[in-house]
Amino acid sequence: MARVIVMDLSRHNTVMIGHDRYFVLHEGERSVLVRDHCPHRGGPLSLARRTPDGRRLSCPWHGTKVGVSAVKRSCLPMVRSGDEAVVVLPETGVPVSVIHKEILANLPPDPTHDEGAESR
Repeated sequence: MARVIVMDLSRHNTVMIGHDRYFVLHEGERSVLVRDHCPHRGGPLSLARRTPDGRRLSCPWHGTKVGVSAVKRSCLPMVRSGDEAVVVLPETGVPVSVIHKEILANLPPDPTHDEGAESR
């Protein structure tokens, strides 16, 4: 059985499910709740910066670039209406909390970032 929570997006942007963290990633007009975990070594993708083309996130730990499309594949079902989001969580039996955290991944891409300097 799934668990449903309601988030006030004007106050919260992160969900902790046990030790797993998910954050609200904005993609144009759409927002998705994605896992805050780089597949390389688990870096916090919420602190990643977008590449100049906006299509990838550069992990803050090792600079590994992760496609936004790949990150979105880890999303949890969420329906947004204004500042309210209804999220369907897996029933894991672990505590769930909703918090506010700094999310750099939603900032505009850094135009001064030299993408060629990182070869990963």
